[in-house]
Amino acid sequence: MNSNAKRVLIIFSILIAFCVGWIIYEVSPPEETAEKAFVIKENSDFKTISKNLNNNEFIKSPILFNFYATLTGKKSKVVAGEHTIKQGSGYKEILQDLSTLKNETEAIEVIIPEGLTVIEIADRLNKAGIVDRNQFIKTARLWETLTDKQQEQLGINNKVKKSNTKFAMEGLLFPDTYYFEKNMKADVVIHQMTERLIKETTEITIKTDQTPYEMITLASIIEKEALLNEEKRKIAGVFVNRLEEGKKLQSCSTVQYLLEKPKATLRRKDIKIKSPYNTYINKGLPPGPISSPDLSSLKAAANPEEHDYYYFVAKQDGTWSHFFSKTYKEHRKYTQLSGNY
Repeated sequence: MNSNAKRVLIIFSILIAFCVGWIIYEVSPPEETAEKAFVIKENSDFKTISKNLNNNEFIKSPILFNFYATLTGKKSKVVAGEHTIKQGSGYKEILQDLSTLKNETEAIEVIIPEGLTVIEIADRLNKAGIVDRNQFIKTARLWETLTDKQQEQLGINNKVKKSNTKFAMEGLLFPDTYYFEKNMKADVVIHQMTERLIKETTEITIKTDQTPYEMITLASIIEKEALLNEEKRKIAGVFVNRLEEGKKLQSCSTVQYLLEKPKATLRRKDIKIKSPYNTYINKGLPPGPISSPDLSSLKAAANPEEHDYYYFVAKQDGTWSHFFSKTYKEHRKYTQLSGNY
């Protein structure tokens, strides 16, 4: 065999290996594990069904799924109606689910708004009949609820585990719309919600020296302090400036987290509560998040606005915006305005 023939054979072998590798990757299911509702409308063509499965992250390649269904003769056996499919299933299992409605369980839509705590999420899920409240709260206290891979992705190290957090899962339950079955296990529900957080934050680049967990902690404070998305990066910048200068964050939200019920206005005795979460008496971030931040808060914490502000206070004029100040003297002027606190 001459050198040119060898070269062609090598190139051909590389192309074959690449194609095989690509097919294996595309055929493998996405890493998500959530169960979601999937509706097939009457007279839907299989090409549309495959595209919708891809859009809902059940499959990676509509073309290969279409080819597999044709090869196995399953194309004509799909049934119109609402199906419940588990993400992470292979082609065979998905086509089995789509071919019948007999084994379907009702998927319940649950909306988890941004800014909720573990307790509030437990109450909402319990009310919907998804999970037992006490079981959820108990499971949410344990770091072991997360897999080793999840802990690594979220920057949860031994130092974090040894800190005095109220709930290990606080801030890690991503606010979103979910489809759950009734009477699920708490760890299964939590796993789906933390996986959603990891997925949503995969492409976020942290532009400070924070760990991912510290970024989530800061984002949870921003979530409770900012009512306007356009102010979140500016508020994040205030907190980062104070952290870098060694100043206490003095966030009212960290104190509210310690109260049984939130107050419209904190009293002097409230800001003296002895707790590592109280940023009026402790420097640095609290031990962990105080709520579940949304994506805009997470992005703000990862990429704070650069400025010289060290203070902010609500305007209380119905705009939900804030006054920002560079000096304490200027800040006092705003806090003394009628209606401010």
